Amino acid sequence: MFRSLGMTSVSIDEQHAVEQFLYAEAELIDEWQWRTWFDLFTDDAHYRMPIRRNRLRRQRKTDEADDLNGLEVAHFDDDKASLEMRIEQLESGMHWAEDPPSRSRHLVTNVRVQRADAEGEYFVRSNFFIYRNRLEAEVDLWAGERRDVLRLVDGSFRIADRIILLDQNLILAKNLSVFF
Repeated sequence: MFRSLGMTSVSIDEQHAVEQFLYAEAELIDEWQWRTWFDLFTDDAHYRMPIRRNRLRRQRKTDEADDLNGLEVAHFDDDKASLEMRIEQLESGMHWAEDPPSRSRHLVTNVRVQRADAEGEYFVRSNFFIYRNRLEAEVDLWAGERRDVLRLVDGSFRIADRIILLDQNLILAKNLSVFF
């Protein structure tokens, strides 16, 4: 799906538009505007975080291909309907892991954009760092890479596919009630 860095480049305006979309998306999550964030996904969206494993060097290429093709077990593997259920749970006030709600900050960086073969689609890779604080002293940190397929729909970007690749194989947080 994602090509090498030397492949089809995009204009500065396209790069800037994609970056601004990703920054606005991060702000929506941090401000608990989950419904507006949810509307950024296409109806056929796929949103997943495969479990990362410690690998021998000789296994890395095969295992990474399995991650990207959905052949690995995932922490979550959502379509748009299951994403909506997660949001409904958060909005219900009955979500034990988010009462009181967490404070989070999403940092998005190193955005790389390539045109996809399909008209109006882009392959986007970005790095992220997420800080979450709950209660008085509970802090969780996540870093990794997101691999997105963004699609232009009626002149606006929508997320058609997102793969979240954490830079850790063991999640130390008590829950995964955060969006990436």
